[in-house]
Formats: sequence, structure tokens, C-alpha cells
Amino acid sequence: MNRVLTAKKILEVRNIKTQSIFWGFLLLFLTLSLILTVTVNNFTTQFTNNVAIYIFLAISSYVLMRKHFNYCIHFGLTRSEFIKASILSRIQNVIVMVLINIIILVIVNQLKTSFSIQHFNLFNWSSIFTNHSLIVTNIWVDFCIGVLVSSAALLSGALYYKWGLVGPISVSVVIVLSASLPFIRSNLFDFFLEVYEQQALASFGWLLIVSIILWACTYLLLNKVDLKRE
Repeated sequence: MNRVLTAKKILEVRNIKTQSIFWGFLLLFLTLSLILTVTVNNFTTQFTNNVAIYIFLAISSYVLMRKHFNYCIHFGLTRSEFIKASILSRIQNVIVMVLINIIILVIVNQLKTSFSIQHFNLFNWSSIFTNHSLIVTNIWVDFCIGVLVSSAALLSGALYYKWGLVGPISVSVVIVLSASLPFIRSNLFDFFLEVYEQQALASFGWLLIVSIILWACTYLLLNKVDLKRE
């Protein structure tokens, strides 16, 4: 277990710089958008932190798998230890990102109330799931989506390591074609509509189950993959 925690720390150190840059740019654009909204009359701004966070989690998880798997294995880590360290690192990263985002959301809402700012909207999931707490709703939904995105990106990175671009592109094509089938599309629409109408936050727990399946697929794939020489 100590080896896994040590590997996790190594992976986190390599991610701190990019995470700091991400939040620096995001806060800069958020501040500029807020100032522009206040200074320009009849100017409405809709800012969405969540999508940017999901994209960052996907890219950082993909890069972690592509760049660090070979490095860690060649320096004595087993495949099982690398997967465990990667999963722990990704979960911790998601938690940190989600907590920072909720702090920003609370601060922005407080500023809007204090200075009566009418035309600036910072998207949050509690605007959709109105029967639940702002903090609990956003932390839970962002955590579930963040874990799913990270696990899918890890698997995509493993597929690239195994087969190059053919791997992730093939899977993406299959997913897109499957989602375009009328039967699957209608059932997905009905599911999301039911979640919205019933305000069923618990339904997002299924994303965590899917994430576990994706982690298992990543583990099985990496156990069979041949190491590359660097």
C-alpha cells in the first residue's frame, strides 16, 4: 500500500502545475466576465465552470495514462499498483476540483446578492434540481460526472497505449453510432427526463458504477499490453 501511495504522490506532483494554470486562467476569465457584466449595461453573461472542469479532468487523466504508465512500470511499479495509484489520484483530483468549484460558486452568488448584479449567471446544477441544496447538489453531480469522465479518459489512454489512435477512435465511433440508434436514443431521453421530473439526484450514482466497470476494463487491458521502449 505504501508503494501505491508513493506512486500516487508522484502522479499528483506532475499534475499540480497544470491544475494551477487551469484555475488561474479560469478565475481570470471569470473575473473579467463579471467586471464586463457590471460595467456594460444590458450585457448578460452565462459562465459555465463545470464543462471546463470536465474537459480538464478528461485531458489530464488521458495524459496521465499515456505519459506515465511506461515511466512508472520501468521504475519498478507493478501494473496493479499503477492502476490503484491512478484511480486514487483521479478521485482525489476530482474531489479537489469539485470543492474549489463550489467555493467559487458560493462566493460569486454572495457577490451577486451583495452588489445586486442581475445579468451574470454562473451555471450550477441546483438551478435544474431545485428541490435540493445548492452545495450538496453541485458537489454530488460534479463528483459523479467528474469520476466518470476521468475513468473514461484513463481507459481511452490505455487504448491509445495499446493500439494507437485506432483504439480510442474506434470506441468513440461505436459510442456515437450506438447513441444514434432510435431505441437507445429514446430510452436515454426518457431516462434523463425522468431524472429531471423526479429530481432524482440518486440516479447519478449509476455513473459511479459505470466508472468502476471502466476501471476494471483499464486494468484488464493494461495487464495484457506490452511495454514500449522509450
